[in-house]
Amino acid sequence: MTIRLRPALLAISAALLCCGADRPEGTLDVYFIDVQGGSATLVVTPARESVLIDSGWAGFDDRDPKRIEHAVKEVAGLDHIDHLVTTHWDEDHYGGVGGLARRVRIGHFWDRGLPAQDAPVNRSAFPNGPTPDDPLGAAYRKASTGKRTELHPGDRLPLEGGVEAVVLASDGKLIDAPTGQRNPNCAEARRDRVPAGENANSVVLRFRLGKFEFLETGDLPGNLEDELVCPADRVGQVDLFLATHHGTALSNQPTFLRSIAPTVVVVNNGPRKGGDPVTMTRLKTIPSIQAAYQLHKNVSTDQAVNVPPEQIANADPAGGQLIHVSVQPDGARFRVRAGDGGRARDFDSR
Repeated sequence: MTIRLRPALLAISAALLCCGADRPEGTLDVYFIDVQGGSATLVVTPARESVLIDSGWAGFDDRDPKRIEHAVKEVAGLDHIDHLVTTHWDEDHYGGVGGLARRVRIGHFWDRGLPAQDAPVNRSAFPNGPTPDDPLGAAYRKASTGKRTELHPGDRLPLEGGVEAVVLASDGKLIDAPTGQRNPNCAEARRDRVPAGENANSVVLRFRLGKFEFLETGDLPGNLEDELVCPADRVGQVDLFLATHHGTALSNQPTFLRSIAPTVVVVNNGPRKGGDPVTMTRLKTIPSIQAAYQLHKNVSTDQAVNVPPEQIANADPAGGQLIHVSVQPDGARFRVRAGDGGRARDFDSR
């Protein structure tokens, strides 16, 4: 697969790195932050460069910006965020930007594109805006002025420390498929079209360090999940997967899951959002999956639908605990822990 490098990305210099918290030197760390059914994932490279993917909700007395700030400064031991990637324009994915920018310095912003500042919003291209005059859109534009870049399939984030971050999808477009290869898992792929909406524009990122690969798919609908892997597989197998769309049944399709064959799945659900019974049951049928983790116990379903308690970060609906994944410097092995008191478990990368 040929990945093109856009000059605009290569021209951006890396931000200054700072000393970190107590962590093994040279690891890649992924922190899944509890934002109550929204999304906020912090990736810290071996070079101590940081990527925050999404920023949770607005409101609630800046609950989510405070939780992200805690993860950045107190848990990861950083004083700033180098890169903020917004996967799409749903409030639970970008609403926290204004509050976060007041608390933590953000070096550069990446997204799937913004409506023109002085033109009416094209609802076919931007179903949810953000409009220039709505508070969340205005906060994002203010925080990102002069330091944002639109992402396209095939782009890479300019990361140091041996970590690659490739854009597989953005703005409803997919990276070019490899030629001459057909995915044998595609016989049951979805061929129906879901209604067009903002989720279909999600930025999809694949991170790689040595043998280790991590896939983040935003809220991509099930039909586009299957297009990513059918008829040719644009993704490949991964070790760590953040369940699409908070673990809802609208995504996380069987063909897609069998194709990416994750070893560990993390579900960024809330107490009453995501972690759908259909999805949680489906994960148990995928042979490659050795463990699934949830940010929250789904309080509206039977306990049998939830993963074992030691794999749930927050039994208390108020939440606040995160899931931490630490990857060895060579990418050969990674450790997962749910919550401060959770039991750490090690997994081999493929």
